[in-house]
Amino acid sequence: MPAILYDDLCESCKGWAGFIKKRSKGKVRLIGQETEEGRRFLGTKPKNLEGVDSVFLVDKQGNWHSKSTAALRIAMQLSFPWPIFILGLLIPRPIRDYVYDSYAKRRFRGPAL
Repeated sequence: MPAILYDDLCESCKGWAGFIKKRSKGKVRLIGQETEEGRRFLGTKPKNLEGVDSVFLVDKQGNWHSKSTAALRIAMQLSFPWPIFILGLLIPRPIRDYVYDSYAKRRFRGPAL
Protein backbone atom coordinates (compact mmCIF):
# COMPACT_ATOMS: atom_id res chain seq x y z
CA MET A 1 0.00 0.00 0.00
CA PRO A 2 1.44 3.42 -0.90
CA ALA A 3 2.38 5.66 2.02
CA ILE A 4 2.05 9.43 2.12
CA LEU A 5 4.25 11.31 4.59
CA TYR A 6 2.88 14.77 5.27
CA ASP A 7 3.79 17.64 7.61
CA ASP A 8 1.42 17.10 10.52
CA LEU A 9 2.46 20.42 12.14
CA CYS A 10 1.05 22.38 9.19
CA GLU A 11 -2.70 23.10 9.25
CA SER A 12 -2.85 23.32 5.46
CA CYS A 13 -1.07 19.97 5.13
CA LYS A 14 -3.41 18.37 7.67
CA GLY A 15 -6.33 19.70 5.64
CA TRP A 16 -4.91 18.13 2.49
CA ALA A 17 -4.38 14.85 4.39
CA GLY A 18 -8.07 14.87 5.33
CA PHE A 19 -9.00 15.56 1.72
CA ILE A 20 -6.85 12.61 0.60
CA LYS A 21 -8.20 10.29 3.28
CA LYS A 22 -11.78 11.02 2.29
CA ARG A 23 -11.16 10.43 -1.41
CA SER A 24 -8.63 7.58 -1.37
CA LYS A 25 -11.02 5.00 0.07
CA GLY A 26 -8.29 3.29 2.08
CA LYS A 27 -5.89 2.89 -0.86
CA VAL A 28 -3.08 4.85 0.86
CA ARG A 29 -1.54 5.10 4.29
CA LEU A 30 -1.24 8.63 5.69
CA ILE A 31 1.66 9.17 8.08
CA GLY A 32 2.49 12.41 9.87
CA GLN A 33 6.17 13.23 9.52
CA GLU A 34 6.44 14.30 13.16
CA THR A 35 5.00 11.08 14.56
CA GLU A 36 7.27 8.31 15.79
CA GLU A 37 6.32 6.20 12.77
CA GLY A 38 6.89 9.15 10.44
CA ARG A 39 10.36 9.87 11.83
CA ARG A 40 11.30 6.19 11.45
CA PHE A 41 9.99 6.17 7.90
CA LEU A 42 11.89 9.37 7.05
CA GLY A 43 15.03 7.70 8.36
CA THR A 44 14.86 5.39 5.33
CA LYS A 45 14.60 8.27 2.86
CA PRO A 46 17.05 8.03 -0.07
CA LYS A 47 20.18 10.20 0.05
CA ASN A 48 19.05 12.25 -2.96
CA LEU A 49 16.06 13.49 -0.89
CA GLU A 50 18.08 14.53 2.17
CA GLY A 51 17.16 18.10 3.08
CA VAL A 52 14.04 18.12 0.88
CA ASP A 53 11.06 19.68 2.67
CA SER A 54 8.04 18.15 0.99
CA VAL A 55 5.17 15.75 1.08
CA PHE A 56 6.48 12.32 0.13
CA LEU A 57 4.80 9.42 -1.59
CA VAL A 58 6.38 6.01 -1.24
CA ASP A 59 4.77 3.80 -3.86
CA LYS A 60 4.07 0.05 -3.72
CA GLN A 61 7.50 -0.67 -5.21
CA GLY A 62 9.25 1.41 -2.52
CA ASN A 63 10.09 4.34 -4.82
CA TRP A 64 10.12 7.74 -3.13
CA HIS A 65 8.50 10.76 -4.83
CA SER A 66 8.57 14.33 -3.57
CA LYS A 67 7.15 17.77 -4.29
CA SER A 68 4.98 18.08 -7.41
CA THR A 69 5.66 14.52 -8.53
CA ALA A 70 4.38 13.20 -5.20
CA ALA A 71 1.30 15.44 -5.33
CA LEU A 72 0.40 14.36 -8.86
CA ARG A 73 0.98 10.67 -8.11
CA ILE A 74 -1.15 11.01 -4.97
CA ALA A 75 -3.99 12.22 -7.21
CA MET A 76 -3.83 8.85 -8.96
CA GLN A 77 -4.86 7.20 -5.68
CA LEU A 78 -8.04 9.28 -5.36
CA SER A 79 -11.53 8.76 -6.71
CA PHE A 80 -12.60 10.33 -10.01
CA PRO A 81 -12.01 13.06 -11.24
CA TRP A 82 -8.70 13.58 -9.39
CA PRO A 83 -6.63 10.99 -11.33
CA ILE A 84 -6.77 13.21 -14.43
CA PHE A 85 -4.22 15.45 -12.69
CA ILE A 86 -1.57 12.83 -13.58
CA LEU A 87 -1.45 14.68 -16.91
CA GLY A 88 0.46 17.34 -14.98
CA LEU A 89 3.49 15.05 -15.22
CA LEU A 90 3.72 16.20 -18.85
CA ILE A 91 4.83 19.61 -17.55
CA PRO A 92 8.60 19.72 -16.99
CA ARG A 93 9.49 18.99 -13.35
CA PRO A 94 11.39 22.27 -12.74
CA ILE A 95 8.24 24.22 -13.64
CA ARG A 96 5.97 21.94 -11.55
CA ASP A 97 8.33 22.10 -8.57
CA TYR A 98 8.53 25.91 -8.83
CA VAL A 99 4.74 26.07 -8.46
CA TYR A 100 4.85 23.51 -5.60
CA ASP A 101 7.60 25.44 -3.78
CA SER A 102 5.73 28.74 -4.24
CA TYR A 103 2.70 27.25 -2.52
CA ALA A 104 4.78 25.53 0.16
CA LYS A 105 6.46 28.81 1.16
CA ARG A 106 3.05 30.30 1.97
CA ARG A 107 1.44 27.33 3.72
CA PHE A 108 2.16 28.52 7.27
CA ARG A 109 0.87 32.04 6.68
CA GLY A 110 -2.48 33.01 8.06
CA PRO A 111 -5.34 34.21 5.92
CA ALA A 112 -4.78 37.40 3.95
CA LEU A 113 -6.49 40.45 5.42
